[in-house]
Amino acid sequence: MKDHPDRLQDIIDLDHVLDNSFKNFHVKGFDYLCVRRSARITDKLYFFDGDISKLPEVVNPHDHRYAFNTKVLAGRSKNTVYQPSLTGQVYNRFDYLTPLNGGDGFHWSGYEHLDVASDHAYAKGEGYSSGPNDIHTISILEDRTILWLRQFEDVVPLGKPTSTYSVSDKAPALDGLYARMTPDDVIAKMRILSDIGYPLKLIV
Repeated sequence: MKDHPDRLQDIIDLDHVLDNSFKNFHVKGFDYLCVRRSARITDKLYFFDGDISKLPEVVNPHDHRYAFNTKVLAGRSKNTVYQPSLTGQVYNRFDYLTPLNGGDGFHWSGYEHLDVASDHAYAKGEGYSSGPNDIHTISILEDRTILWLRQFEDVVPLGKPTSTYSVSDKAPALDGLYARMTPDDVIAKMRILSDIGYPLKLIV
């Protein structure tokens, strides 16, 4: 299928989705459905349920290996971007190599002063772009929010860590995360997408 900036790939392969999708992704109640993954373009759908909307932030501030675009498909979300500052809040910086790519998680690497550079809320149909060096986190402002992320090719190699920031000197916990989805889980997510106007066809 030819890429379109405002359209999801509408035919997905069940085996491909199962190989690349997870329940409790980064935090419990955050499910990740991957409808396409390639070296150049990856389309990810993030589903947020339960008490995540009560958290001040979904995950710790962090950067990425890639640039990406985010669009709100349902609900509301806030994106908070940080910048280094001589007088900002002191954070512990952790190097991070994701276990999903064979890495061993978090390792403390120093301190960083960070200030909030921008803090914007986005409603259904709205979105934003992020670069690989942008330090950010998100908050979920409504239960059952769904985000679509279009991820572009890596500019940081897999063997090089990204950075995660925490006011605590303890690394974020990874226990109980990254559970595999079942076919029934995928079908349930597809029904939700169809209900909000994003029907997908499944190849099995």
